[in-house]
Amino acid sequence: MDLAMAQRLVDRRKAAGLSQEALAAQLGVSRQAVSKWERSESSPDTDNLIALAALYGVSLDELLYGEAANDADDLKDGSADTETADVADEAEGSAEHADCGNKPLVDISLARGIHVIDPNKGEEVHVGWSGIHVTNERKGEEVHVGPGGVHIDTLEDDGHSVRTNDDGTVTIDGETFSSWKEAHDKLDHHGKHFHTKVGRAWNKFLFPAVVALAYLALGIICGAWATGLFLVFLIPVYYALGDFIDQRHLSKLIDVVYSVSAEAWFLYMWLCLEQPHPAWVILITIPVVKALMRWCRKQWKHRKQ
Repeated sequence: MDLAMAQRLVDRRKAAGLSQEALAAQLGVSRQAVSKWERSESSPDTDNLIALAALYGVSLDELLYGEAANDADDLKDGSADTETADVADEAEGSAEHADCGNKPLVDISLARGIHVIDPNKGEEVHVGWSGIHVTNERKGEEVHVGPGGVHIDTLEDDGHSVRTNDDGTVTIDGETFSSWKEAHDKLDHHGKHFHTKVGRAWNKFLFPAVVALAYLALGIICGAWATGLFLVFLIPVYYALGDFIDQRHLSKLIDVVYSVSAEAWFLYMWLCLEQPHPAWVILITIPVVKALMRWCRKQWKHRKQ
């Protein structure tokens, strides 16, 4: 889908006073799908195009090609002077818009409320009768506070979707909890949900305390105060393994284990064997592996959608 049509979809939605989530709910699609349409990453199918045209009260041609066809018919029926005047007005409007550059655009009215768009940052803020709506299209983040409750959503790989419901329940990443307390009991402070009791027990276990005691024991009994510091690298590996047991995220396990192992091996070669060269080369591979694992997660996420 071309950028012009994507921009028309954005303009039509905003003119209708709808957020991306509200539009998605009416069409029966995900908010991410609407966001991808408006960023020209994908195109709505025929059924959704018809539904959009009906929702906005325009013809399918107007939605697909804009109002150029209708404007052309009107110009043919009008006089040459009217033609010239319309073109001049359009040129003046384009010049005025060009003068604005990338400065924030502000629209204030009693009916529509306050609408601010910052093209530099890709941010949009709308304060109206339906509530407060803030979006950042570049980061794929959206926050809506209104009569229907609070909704927080992000397109980032490790982000979360949070919303409150009219009946007092809370929905986080598609799962509904009876109260914030229940959500707190089943999620950790990062919003991570434990799918199994084993995963929850694994992550709640105070493994860093065990590492600290083991380090003290090695230092006191064996005098290995320096080499004992390498035990610290077991902590991120322990929690990555717990995440794998709970959610089967193999790419994250590989990401963490490889990074920690590479760092530990380099420090061992440098501090213990005094051979930092060419051991430092392994550090260069860490961002490569991280990027590869992140790409694998995104591909898997797109396949699931």
